[in-house]
Amino acid sequence: MSLRLPSFLVALFASAGAAAEPPTLHWQLPLPAGQGWRIVDLREGKGVRHEEYIPRGQGIEDYRDRIIIQRFHSPDMSPEVYLGHIATGLAGHCRGFTTSGLVAGVREGLPHATRTAYCGTFNGRDYGYVIAQKAFRDGDHLFIVEREWRVPGFFVDATGMASLNFGTSADDEALKKDIRQTVRWLTEQVNPGGQAPVPATMPATAPQPPEASPARPRRKP
Repeated sequence: MSLRLPSFLVALFASAGAAAEPPTLHWQLPLPAGQGWRIVDLREGKGVRHEEYIPRGQGIEDYRDRIIIQRFHSPDMSPEVYLGHIATGLAGHCRGFTTSGLVAGVREGLPHATRTAYCGTFNGRDYGYVIAQKAFRDGDHLFIVEREWRVPGFFVDATGMASLNFGTSADDEALKKDIRQTVRWLTEQVNPGGQAPVPATMPATAPQPPEASPARPRRKP
């Protein structure tokens, strides 16, 4: 079963103020290059918009990479507080957990915060997660983008360093490079306040329509 905790927590925080909301705000953003992203989940209602993307060739239940985009009404929660709640929730389900330093700021008048979370193993399973996150506040709404990798279980040492060494040095370095590029994408390109230029190393990629797949239970926001 794939990780659903971040989406669940977003829905939990969003539900308190979403009941009387008008149609959900919708921002466009360029998806990171290097993958043929396809949308596999799109739901909107009660002021919440939820999108999920995975690369072509990866399955809904056995994906390795996933992007989650959420927008919801939350007039009282700052980006830093939101990411703190997510980290607390994840830590309770992970054996070995750490985060990168929180980076906060304001861009084009919108407060934002970025952080990467490392979950060594999730709920006792043989895999863990790396989740790069960015949260924006736009008026009374939060805009959340998460890039998630599901990876073999790993250790987090006493100093809070994650050991992302799973196989060949080339594969390990490719993953670490992907994480660094994603953090750069979040920092430079994920900006709902304006149309940021897309550098040559990170061109925008048009998401592909969902492929036919067996029906699966739908989660309510």
